[in-house]
Amino acid sequence: MRRILDNLKIFNALKSYNFLRLHMPGHKGKDEIFPDAIKNIFPNFDVTETLYTDNLLDPKGYIKEFLDGINEFFGSNYSFLSLQGSTHLLQASIAAFSNPYDGILINRDAHKSIYNVAKILKLDIEYIYPQYDDSLGIFTYIDEKHFESVLQTSKSQIVVITSPSYYGIEQNVKVLSKIAKKYQKKLIVDQAHGGYFKFVGKKTALDSGADICILSLHKTLPCPNQSALLLSNLAEEDTKKLSANLSYLHTTSPSYVLLAWSEYGIEFSKMFGRQLFEELEEKLEKLCKPVLDYTNYVYSDLDILKLLLNFSKAGVKQSFAKSLLEKYSIVPELLDQNRVLFYFSLVDALFNFEILESFFYDIIKEKGKEVLKKKFLSPPRPKKALKVYEVDNMKKRRVRICEAEGFICAQAIIPYPPGFPVVVEGEVIEKDTIEYLQELLGIEFIKKNEVDVIEEG
Repeated sequence: MRRILDNLKIFNALKSYNFLRLHMPGHKGKDEIFPDAIKNIFPNFDVTETLYTDNLLDPKGYIKEFLDGINEFFGSNYSFLSLQGSTHLLQASIAAFSNPYDGILINRDAHKSIYNVAKILKLDIEYIYPQYDDSLGIFTYIDEKHFESVLQTSKSQIVVITSPSYYGIEQNVKVLSKIAKKYQKKLIVDQAHGGYFKFVGKKTALDSGADICILSLHKTLPCPNQSALLLSNLAEEDTKKLSANLSYLHTTSPSYVLLAWSEYGIEFSKMFGRQLFEELEEKLEKLCKPVLDYTNYVYSDLDILKLLLNFSKAGVKQSFAKSLLEKYSIVPELLDQNRVLFYFSLVDALFNFEILESFFYDIIKEKGKEVLKKKFLSPPRPKKALKVYEVDNMKKRRVRICEAEGFICAQAIIPYPPGFPVVVEGEVIEKDTIEYLQELLGIEFIKKNEVDVIEEG
Protein backbone atom coordinates (compact mmCIF):
# COMPACT_ATOMS: atom_id res chain seq x y z
CA MET A 1 0.00 0.00 0.00
CA ARG A 2 2.88 2.39 0.81
CA ARG A 3 4.30 1.91 -2.69
CA ILE A 4 0.91 2.68 -4.25
CA LEU A 5 0.61 5.88 -2.22
CA ASP A 6 4.11 6.93 -3.27
CA ASN A 7 3.11 6.56 -6.93
CA LEU A 8 -0.02 8.73 -6.66
CA LYS A 9 1.08 11.97 -8.30
CA ILE A 10 -2.25 13.85 -8.01
CA PHE A 11 -2.98 12.56 -4.51
CA ASN A 12 0.43 13.54 -3.15
CA ALA A 13 0.44 16.96 -4.81
CA LEU A 14 -2.94 17.75 -3.28
CA LYS A 15 -1.94 16.30 0.08
CA SER A 16 0.95 18.79 0.30
CA TYR A 17 -1.22 21.79 -0.67
CA ASN A 18 -0.81 23.63 2.62
CA PHE A 19 -1.79 27.28 2.18
CA LEU A 20 -4.29 29.79 3.53
CA ARG A 21 -7.01 29.26 0.92
CA LEU A 22 -8.62 32.58 0.13
CA HIS A 23 -10.13 31.14 -3.00
CA MET A 24 -12.84 28.63 -3.96
CA PRO A 25 -14.15 26.02 -3.08
CA GLY A 26 -16.06 26.89 0.06
CA HIS A 27 -15.06 23.98 2.32
CA LYS A 28 -11.49 25.40 2.30
CA GLY A 29 -9.99 21.94 2.81
CA LYS A 30 -10.89 22.00 6.51
CA ASP A 31 -11.82 18.50 7.61
CA GLU A 32 -12.72 19.86 11.07
CA ILE A 33 -16.20 20.68 9.77
CA PHE A 34 -16.90 17.08 8.73
CA PRO A 35 -17.78 14.21 11.07
CA ASP A 36 -15.77 11.00 10.66
CA ALA A 37 -18.75 9.33 9.00
CA ILE A 38 -18.52 11.85 6.16
CA LYS A 39 -14.70 11.95 5.95
CA ASN A 40 -14.48 8.24 5.27
CA ILE A 41 -17.26 7.75 2.72
CA PHE A 42 -15.37 7.41 -0.54
CA PRO A 43 -15.16 3.65 -1.30
CA ASN A 44 -18.52 2.68 0.24
CA PHE A 45 -20.53 5.55 -1.23
CA ASP A 46 -19.13 5.35 -4.75
CA VAL A 47 -21.98 3.33 -6.27
CA THR A 48 -24.11 3.54 -9.40
CA GLU A 49 -27.80 3.37 -10.32
CA THR A 50 -29.18 0.02 -9.13
CA LEU A 51 -32.45 -1.35 -7.78
CA TYR A 52 -31.43 0.04 -4.39
CA THR A 53 -30.15 3.50 -5.37
CA ASP A 54 -32.14 6.42 -6.69
CA ASN A 55 -31.41 8.03 -10.09
CA LEU A 56 -30.46 11.71 -10.22
CA LEU A 57 -31.89 12.12 -13.73
CA ASP A 58 -35.19 10.43 -12.84
CA PRO A 59 -35.49 10.66 -9.06
CA LYS A 60 -38.24 8.68 -7.34
CA GLY A 61 -36.75 7.82 -3.95
CA TYR A 62 -34.34 9.50 -1.55
CA ILE A 63 -32.97 11.94 -4.16
CA LYS A 64 -36.54 13.07 -4.86
CA GLU A 65 -37.11 13.51 -1.11
CA PHE A 66 -33.94 15.60 -0.94
CA LEU A 67 -35.08 17.78 -3.89
CA ASP A 68 -38.56 18.16 -2.36
CA GLY A 69 -36.83 19.54 0.73
CA ILE A 70 -34.83 21.92 -1.49
CA ASN A 71 -38.04 23.21 -3.08
CA GLU A 72 -39.60 23.77 0.32
CA PHE A 73 -36.56 25.63 1.64
CA PHE A 74 -36.05 27.83 -1.43
CA GLY A 75 -39.70 28.30 -2.42
CA SER A 76 -39.23 26.78 -5.88
CA ASN A 77 -41.52 24.40 -7.73
CA TYR A 78 -38.61 22.65 -9.48
CA SER A 79 -34.97 22.09 -8.60
CA PHE A 80 -32.03 20.14 -10.00
CA LEU A 81 -28.72 19.33 -8.34
CA SER A 82 -25.99 19.26 -10.96
CA LEU A 83 -22.61 17.59 -10.57
CA GLN A 84 -21.30 19.45 -13.61
CA GLY A 85 -21.41 22.89 -12.08
CA SER A 86 -23.24 26.07 -12.96
CA THR A 87 -21.83 25.71 -16.47
CA HIS A 88 -24.14 22.74 -17.09
CA LEU A 89 -27.15 24.46 -15.56
CA LEU A 90 -26.67 27.68 -17.54
CA GLN A 91 -26.11 25.88 -20.82
CA ALA A 92 -29.06 23.51 -20.38
CA SER A 93 -31.37 26.38 -19.39
CA ILE A 94 -30.41 28.39 -22.46
CA ALA A 95 -30.75 25.34 -24.72
CA ALA A 96 -34.23 24.60 -23.36
CA PHE A 97 -35.64 27.92 -24.55
CA SER A 98 -33.62 28.60 -27.71
CA ASN A 99 -33.72 27.65 -31.36
CA PRO A 100 -30.82 28.00 -33.81
CA TYR A 101 -30.26 31.60 -34.96
CA ASP A 102 -32.34 33.05 -32.11
CA GLY A 103 -30.95 35.97 -30.16
CA ILE A 104 -29.74 35.94 -26.56
CA LEU A 105 -29.25 39.02 -24.39
CA ILE A 106 -26.47 38.87 -21.79
CA ASN A 107 -24.36 41.19 -19.64
CA ARG A 108 -20.99 41.70 -21.32
CA ASP A 109 -19.15 40.31 -18.29
CA ALA A 110 -21.09 37.03 -18.42
CA HIS A 111 -19.23 33.78 -17.75
CA LYS A 112 -17.54 32.12 -20.72
CA SER A 113 -19.86 29.08 -20.48
CA ILE A 114 -22.69 31.32 -21.75
CA TYR A 115 -20.64 32.46 -24.73
CA ASN A 116 -19.70 28.84 -25.45
CA VAL A 117 -23.29 27.60 -25.55
CA ALA A 118 -24.33 30.57 -27.70
CA LYS A 119 -21.73 29.47 -30.22
CA ILE A 120 -22.79 25.81 -30.11
CA LEU A 121 -26.50 26.69 -30.48
CA LYS A 122 -25.78 29.33 -33.16
CA LEU A 123 -27.30 32.17 -31.16
CA ASP A 124 -26.84 35.83 -31.98
CA ILE A 125 -25.48 37.57 -28.87
CA GLU A 126 -26.71 41.00 -27.82
CA TYR A 127 -25.14 42.85 -24.90
CA ILE A 128 -26.11 44.77 -21.81
CA TYR A 129 -23.18 46.86 -20.61
CA PRO A 130 -23.05 47.41 -16.84
CA GLN A 131 -21.53 50.63 -15.56
CA TYR A 132 -17.78 50.59 -14.98
CA ASP A 133 -15.74 51.71 -11.97
CA ASP A 134 -12.37 52.84 -13.31
CA SER A 135 -10.93 53.24 -9.78
CA LEU A 136 -11.24 49.49 -9.12
CA GLY A 137 -11.33 48.19 -12.69
CA ILE A 138 -14.66 46.34 -12.38
CA PHE A 139 -18.09 46.31 -13.96
CA THR A 140 -20.73 47.42 -11.46
CA TYR A 141 -24.48 48.01 -11.77
CA ILE A 142 -26.80 47.55 -14.72
CA ASP A 143 -28.58 50.85 -15.26
CA GLU A 144 -32.32 50.15 -15.24
CA LYS A 145 -33.10 52.66 -18.00
CA HIS A 146 -30.37 51.17 -20.19
CA PHE A 147 -31.72 47.68 -19.46
CA GLU A 148 -35.24 48.66 -20.48
CA SER A 149 -34.14 50.48 -23.63
CA VAL A 150 -32.20 47.39 -24.77
CA LEU A 151 -35.15 45.07 -24.05
CA GLN A 152 -37.56 47.34 -25.93
CA THR A 153 -35.77 46.75 -29.23
CA SER A 154 -34.32 43.27 -28.64
CA LYS A 155 -35.76 40.25 -30.44
CA SER A 156 -34.11 37.92 -27.92
CA GLN A 157 -36.52 35.91 -25.78
CA ILE A 158 -33.89 35.02 -23.17
CA VAL A 159 -32.07 37.45 -20.89
CA VAL A 160 -29.15 36.22 -18.76
CA ILE A 161 -27.65 38.43 -16.05
CA THR A 162 -25.00 37.77 -13.41
CA SER A 163 -25.66 38.71 -9.78
CA PRO A 164 -23.54 38.83 -7.74
CA SER A 165 -20.58 39.30 -10.05
CA TYR A 166 -17.18 37.70 -9.58
CA TYR A 167 -16.21 40.88 -7.71
CA GLY A 168 -19.29 40.83 -5.48
CA ILE A 169 -21.51 43.45 -7.14
CA GLU A 170 -25.22 42.64 -6.70
CA GLN A 171 -27.83 43.77 -9.23
CA ASN A 172 -31.36 44.93 -8.39
CA VAL A 173 -32.88 41.68 -9.65
CA LYS A 174 -36.36 42.63 -8.45
CA VAL A 175 -36.50 45.68 -10.74
CA LEU A 176 -34.75 43.95 -13.67
CA SER A 177 -37.16 41.02 -13.35
CA LYS A 178 -40.19 43.31 -13.58
CA ILE A 179 -38.77 44.90 -16.74
CA ALA A 180 -38.08 41.47 -18.28
CA LYS A 181 -41.65 40.35 -17.57
CA LYS A 182 -43.00 43.59 -19.07
CA TYR A 183 -41.36 42.65 -22.38
CA GLN A 184 -42.18 38.93 -22.04
CA LYS A 185 -38.57 37.78 -21.75
CA LYS A 186 -37.39 34.82 -19.69
CA LEU A 187 -34.90 35.98 -17.08
CA ILE A 188 -32.13 33.57 -16.09
CA VAL A 189 -29.91 34.77 -13.26
CA ASP A 190 -26.43 33.36 -12.90
CA GLN A 191 -26.18 33.60 -9.11
CA ALA A 192 -23.26 31.19 -8.94
CA HIS A 193 -21.28 33.43 -6.59
CA GLY A 194 -24.27 33.91 -4.26
CA GLY A 195 -24.94 30.27 -3.46
CA TYR A 196 -24.95 31.04 0.25
CA PHE A 197 -27.58 33.83 0.17
CA LYS A 198 -30.67 31.92 1.32
CA PHE A 199 -28.77 30.25 4.15
CA VAL A 200 -27.93 33.61 5.74
CA GLY A 201 -31.31 35.31 5.25
CA LYS A 202 -30.61 37.08 1.96
CA LYS A 203 -32.94 36.81 -1.04
CA THR A 204 -32.14 34.61 -4.01
CA ALA A 205 -32.84 35.76 -7.55
CA LEU A 206 -35.87 33.45 -7.50
CA ASP A 207 -37.26 35.38 -4.51
CA SER A 208 -36.80 38.55 -6.58
CA GLY A 209 -38.80 37.28 -9.56
CA ALA A 210 -36.30 35.53 -11.84
CA ASP A 211 -37.64 32.61 -13.89
CA ILE A 212 -34.53 30.52 -13.32
CA CYS A 213 -31.89 30.97 -10.63
CA ILE A 214 -28.58 29.11 -10.73
CA LEU A 215 -26.43 28.70 -7.61
CA SER A 216 -22.95 27.24 -7.30
CA LEU A 217 -22.81 25.30 -4.06
CA HIS A 218 -19.07 24.73 -4.09
CA LYS A 219 -17.95 28.36 -4.16
CA THR A 220 -19.11 29.59 -0.75
CA LEU A 221 -20.56 26.53 1.01
CA PRO A 222 -18.80 23.39 2.31
CA CYS A 223 -19.78 21.46 -0.84
CA PRO A 224 -17.52 19.76 -3.40
CA ASN A 225 -16.31 21.25 -6.65
CA GLN A 226 -18.81 20.71 -9.52
CA SER A 227 -21.89 20.90 -7.28
CA ALA A 228 -24.53 23.45 -8.32
CA LEU A 229 -28.25 23.97 -7.90
CA LEU A 230 -30.94 25.18 -10.29
CA LEU A 231 -34.20 26.63 -8.97
CA SER A 232 -37.23 27.63 -11.04
CA ASN A 233 -40.89 28.55 -10.81
CA LEU A 234 -41.86 27.93 -14.43
CA ALA A 235 -45.13 26.66 -15.82
CA GLU A 236 -45.47 22.89 -16.28
CA GLU A 237 -44.66 22.79 -20.02
CA ASP A 238 -41.57 24.95 -19.58
CA THR A 239 -40.46 22.84 -16.61
CA LYS A 240 -40.66 19.70 -18.79
CA LYS A 241 -38.48 21.36 -21.45
CA LEU A 242 -35.98 22.46 -18.85
CA SER A 243 -35.85 19.06 -17.15
CA ALA A 244 -35.30 17.29 -20.48
CA ASN A 245 -32.39 19.53 -21.44
CA LEU A 246 -30.79 19.17 -18.02
CA SER A 247 -30.86 15.39 -18.54
CA TYR A 248 -29.53 15.59 -22.12
CA LEU A 249 -26.42 17.46 -21.01
CA HIS A 250 -25.63 15.74 -17.70
CA THR A 251 -23.54 12.63 -17.24
CA THR A 252 -25.56 9.43 -16.83
CA SER A 253 -23.05 8.30 -14.19
CA PRO A 254 -23.27 10.95 -11.46
CA SER A 255 -21.06 10.55 -8.41
CA TYR A 256 -23.00 9.49 -5.32
CA VAL A 257 -20.02 10.63 -3.25
CA LEU A 258 -20.50 14.18 -4.54
CA LEU A 259 -24.27 13.92 -4.06
CA ALA A 260 -23.87 12.87 -0.43
CA TRP A 261 -21.25 15.55 0.21
CA SER A 262 -23.47 18.22 -1.40
CA GLU A 263 -26.41 17.17 0.76
CA TYR A 264 -24.25 17.44 3.88
CA GLY A 265 -22.97 20.88 2.87
CA ILE A 266 -26.53 22.12 2.37
CA GLU A 267 -27.75 20.77 5.72
CA PHE A 268 -24.66 22.18 7.48
CA SER A 269 -25.41 25.58 5.94
CA LYS A 270 -29.08 25.44 6.92
CA MET A 271 -28.08 24.80 10.51
CA PHE A 272 -25.08 27.10 10.92
CA GLY A 273 -25.15 29.47 7.93
CA ARG A 274 -26.67 32.55 9.52
CA GLN A 275 -24.51 32.32 12.65
CA LEU A 276 -21.32 31.81 10.64
CA PHE A 277 -22.17 34.69 8.31
CA GLU A 278 -22.69 37.09 11.22
CA GLU A 279 -19.35 36.07 12.74
CA LEU A 280 -17.59 36.39 9.39
CA GLU A 281 -19.18 39.77 8.71
CA GLU A 282 -17.83 41.07 12.01
CA LYS A 283 -14.33 39.73 11.30
CA LEU A 284 -14.24 41.18 7.78
CA GLU A 285 -15.43 44.58 8.95
CA LYS A 286 -12.61 44.74 11.48
CA LEU A 287 -10.07 43.38 9.00
CA CYS A 288 -10.91 45.94 6.32
CA LYS A 289 -10.98 49.12 8.39
CA PRO A 290 -7.35 50.12 7.66
CA VAL A 291 -7.68 49.48 3.89
CA LEU A 292 -11.35 50.29 3.30
CA ASP A 293 -10.71 53.07 0.76
CA TYR A 294 -8.75 50.67 -1.45
CA THR A 295 -11.40 47.94 -1.61
CA ASN A 296 -14.75 47.11 -3.21
CA TYR A 297 -16.30 47.47 0.27
CA VAL A 298 -17.08 51.08 -0.65
CA TYR A 299 -20.18 49.63 -2.38
CA SER A 300 -23.31 49.05 -0.31
CA ASP A 301 -24.99 46.44 -2.56
CA LEU A 302 -22.13 44.02 -2.19
CA ASP A 303 -21.53 40.35 -1.58
CA ILE A 304 -18.98 40.80 1.21
CA LEU A 305 -17.41 37.37 0.73
CA LYS A 306 -15.46 38.84 -2.20
CA LEU A 307 -12.80 41.27 -0.92
CA LEU A 308 -11.03 43.11 -3.74
CA LEU A 309 -7.97 45.13 -2.70
CA ASN A 310 -6.48 47.64 -5.13
CA PHE A 311 -2.96 47.73 -3.70
CA SER A 312 -1.67 50.03 -6.46
CA LYS A 313 -4.12 52.70 -5.25
CA ALA A 314 -2.34 52.43 -1.89
CA GLY A 315 0.98 53.06 -3.63
CA VAL A 316 2.09 49.43 -3.25
CA LYS A 317 3.78 47.58 -6.13
CA GLN A 318 2.60 44.17 -7.33
CA SER A 319 6.02 42.64 -6.62
CA PHE A 320 5.66 43.58 -2.93
CA ALA A 321 2.06 42.32 -2.68
CA LYS A 322 3.12 39.05 -4.32
CA SER A 323 6.07 38.65 -1.95
CA LEU A 324 3.73 39.14 1.03
CA LEU A 325 1.36 36.46 -0.24
CA GLU A 326 4.31 34.07 -0.53
CA LYS A 327 5.63 35.10 2.90
CA TYR A 328 2.34 34.24 4.58
CA SER A 329 1.52 31.23 2.35
CA ILE A 330 -1.71 32.84 1.16
CA VAL A 331 -3.26 31.78 -2.14
CA PRO A 332 -5.80 34.37 -3.31
CA GLU A 333 -8.54 33.85 -5.86
CA LEU A 334 -6.91 36.39 -8.19
CA LEU A 335 -3.73 38.43 -8.37
CA ASP A 336 -3.15 40.77 -11.30
CA GLN A 337 -0.97 43.82 -11.97
CA ASN A 338 -2.85 46.04 -9.51
CA ARG A 339 -5.31 44.03 -7.44
CA VAL A 340 -5.77 40.96 -5.29
CA LEU A 341 -9.11 39.21 -4.71
CA PHE A 342 -9.74 37.21 -1.55
CA TYR A 343 -12.70 34.85 -1.84
CA PHE A 344 -14.25 33.83 1.47
CA SER A 345 -16.82 31.21 2.37
CA LEU A 346 -18.97 30.63 5.44
CA VAL A 347 -16.37 28.15 6.68
CA ASP A 348 -13.78 30.93 7.06
CA ALA A 349 -15.73 32.21 10.08
CA LEU A 350 -14.45 29.21 12.05
CA PHE A 351 -10.80 30.21 11.78
CA ASN A 352 -8.77 33.18 12.99
CA PHE A 353 -7.63 35.94 10.66
CA GLU A 354 -4.21 36.58 12.21
CA ILE A 355 -2.28 35.76 9.03
CA LEU A 356 -4.52 37.97 6.92
CA GLU A 357 -4.31 40.78 9.49
CA SER A 358 -0.52 40.60 9.21
CA PHE A 359 -0.79 40.82 5.41
CA PHE A 360 -2.94 43.96 5.60
CA TYR A 361 -0.70 45.47 8.30
CA ASP A 362 2.33 45.06 6.02
CA ILE A 363 0.42 46.58 3.09
CA ILE A 364 -0.40 49.68 5.16
CA LYS A 365 3.20 49.86 6.45
CA GLU A 366 4.42 49.84 2.83
CA LYS A 367 1.77 52.35 1.73
CA GLY A 368 3.27 54.93 -0.61
CA LYS A 369 2.51 58.62 -0.83
CA GLU A 370 1.79 58.36 -4.54
CA VAL A 371 -1.07 56.42 -6.11
CA LEU A 372 0.53 54.08 -8.65
CA LYS A 373 -2.66 53.65 -10.64
CA LYS A 374 -5.37 56.28 -10.46
CA LYS A 375 -7.66 54.85 -13.12
CA PHE A 376 -8.11 51.61 -15.01
CA LEU A 377 -8.81 51.58 -18.71
CA SER A 378 -12.44 50.88 -19.51
CA PRO A 379 -13.02 47.50 -21.18
CA PRO A 380 -13.31 47.82 -24.95
CA ARG A 381 -16.62 47.57 -26.79
CA PRO A 382 -15.43 45.76 -29.93
CA LYS A 383 -17.36 46.10 -33.17
CA LYS A 384 -19.15 42.95 -34.33
CA ALA A 385 -18.14 41.99 -37.88
CA LEU A 386 -19.48 38.41 -37.76
CA LYS A 387 -21.69 36.33 -35.47
CA VAL A 388 -19.75 34.07 -33.08
CA TYR A 389 -20.74 30.90 -34.93
CA GLU A 390 -19.93 32.25 -38.41
CA VAL A 391 -16.15 32.08 -37.95
CA ASP A 392 -15.90 28.29 -37.62
CA ASN A 393 -15.49 27.46 -41.30
CA MET A 394 -13.42 30.49 -42.27
CA LYS A 395 -9.71 30.41 -43.00
CA LYS A 396 -7.63 31.47 -40.01
CA ARG A 397 -4.07 32.25 -39.02
CA ARG A 398 -2.28 33.01 -35.78
CA VAL A 399 -0.74 36.34 -34.91
CA ARG A 400 0.76 37.77 -31.75
CA ILE A 401 -1.81 39.75 -29.78
CA CYS A 402 0.34 42.88 -29.95
CA GLU A 403 0.18 42.67 -33.78
CA ALA A 404 -3.53 41.77 -34.10
CA GLU A 405 -4.96 45.28 -34.52
CA GLY A 406 -7.52 45.46 -37.33
CA PHE A 407 -8.05 41.69 -37.60
CA ILE A 408 -11.35 39.90 -36.97
CA CYS A 409 -10.95 37.70 -33.91
CA ALA A 410 -11.46 33.96 -34.48
CA GLN A 411 -10.73 32.89 -30.90
CA ALA A 412 -12.18 34.44 -27.77
CA ILE A 413 -9.63 36.00 -25.42
CA ILE A 414 -10.87 35.17 -21.94
CA PRO A 415 -8.55 35.92 -19.01
CA TYR A 416 -9.32 33.40 -16.26
CA PRO A 417 -10.14 34.31 -13.60
CA PRO A 418 -12.61 35.99 -13.78
CA GLY A 419 -13.70 34.13 -16.94
CA PHE A 420 -15.46 36.69 -19.13
CA PRO A 421 -14.17 37.65 -22.58
CA VAL A 422 -12.39 40.83 -23.57
CA VAL A 423 -13.03 40.04 -27.24
CA VAL A 424 -15.00 37.17 -28.82
CA GLU A 425 -15.10 35.45 -32.18
CA GLY A 426 -16.33 37.73 -34.95
CA GLU A 427 -15.32 40.98 -33.24
CA VAL A 428 -12.66 43.35 -34.55
CA ILE A 429 -9.49 43.57 -32.46
CA GLU A 430 -8.76 47.27 -32.16
CA LYS A 431 -6.05 49.28 -30.45
CA ASP A 432 -8.08 49.75 -27.26
CA THR A 433 -8.51 45.96 -26.97
CA ILE A 434 -4.75 45.40 -27.06
CA GLU A 435 -4.12 48.24 -24.59
CA TYR A 436 -6.71 46.82 -22.19
CA LEU A 437 -5.17 43.33 -22.35
CA GLN A 438 -1.74 44.82 -21.73
CA GLU A 439 -3.00 46.64 -18.64
CA LEU A 440 -4.82 43.56 -17.36
CA LEU A 441 -2.19 40.91 -18.05
CA GLY A 442 1.05 42.79 -18.69
CA ILE A 443 3.19 43.66 -21.69
CA GLU A 444 4.81 40.21 -21.77
CA PHE A 445 1.42 38.54 -22.19
CA ILE A 446 0.52 40.38 -25.40
CA LYS A 447 4.04 39.97 -26.80
CA LYS A 448 4.33 36.23 -26.16
CA ASN A 449 0.75 35.07 -26.66
CA GLU A 450 -0.96 34.55 -29.98
CA VAL A 451 -4.58 34.62 -31.11
CA ASP A 452 -6.44 33.11 -34.07
CA VAL A 453 -7.71 35.71 -36.54
CA ILE A 454 -9.62 35.52 -39.82
CA GLU A 455 -7.28 35.32 -42.80
CA GLU A 456 -7.70 38.41 -44.93
CA GLY A 457 -8.90 38.02 -48.52
